[in-house]
Amino acid sequence: MTATAPPDSRALVEAHLVRLASLRQGIAGIATLSERERRIAAGIASRSRRISFLAGRRLLRRVLARRLGCLAAEVPITCRADGKPRLKYGGIEFSLSHAEGWIAVALSTGFAVGVDAEPIRPLAGMREVVSEFFPAGARAEFAAAPPEDQRTVFFRWWTRIEAAVKASGRGLDDAPLCFDGVSCASCDSVPGLAWAVAACTEGPLIVDWRDASTGLGH
Repeated sequence: MTATAPPDSRALVEAHLVRLASLRQGIAGIATLSERERRIAAGIASRSRRISFLAGRRLLRRVLARRLGCLAAEVPITCRADGKPRLKYGGIEFSLSHAEGWIAVALSTGFAVGVDAEPIRPLAGMREVVSEFFPAGARAEFAAAPPEDQRTVFFRWWTRIEAAVKASGRGLDDAPLCFDGVSCASCDSVPGLAWAVAACTEGPLIVDWRDASTGLGH
């Protein structure tokens, strides 16, 4: 009798990071977006948030179009019951994050995925956030870090938590449990920015980091 090989539990994730400023050119030309996306944008009162939304959707469509082999305007994006975007026919899972001046997108086939990016900056109440939301290993790493490194450790873990929450579908109230059945990874390619992805797998996470600010994939 021939043994059946276990399914491959490796999650392959393609992660993109782009400066918002590089996506603003031609932002008024939103022909690639759906009518629903245009209505959402029109309803956003804040100009900066509206620009970020438009840029994020244009990047998402551009990345998905390459994967699907179609035009950006033809990417069949629809919405889940909770209002979050998804592909109409499934197959590719994706996640989108808006940071201050940055847009991040992550794609994965067959695994729910999450992405988050945050500028590393002063933040009041870091210790309280660590105590309430961080898992035990993250709390220990934060406590052991020299004071000058605590912001970096904090945002490295915070972006992992946010990405894991998105991938798992949990809320922040369940943040300490968000890594159950979830693998995550971080990238430090941009000084002063924390960037992380997560996928719903207990196997290894293999990430193709694509940082447009350096022009490198790694």
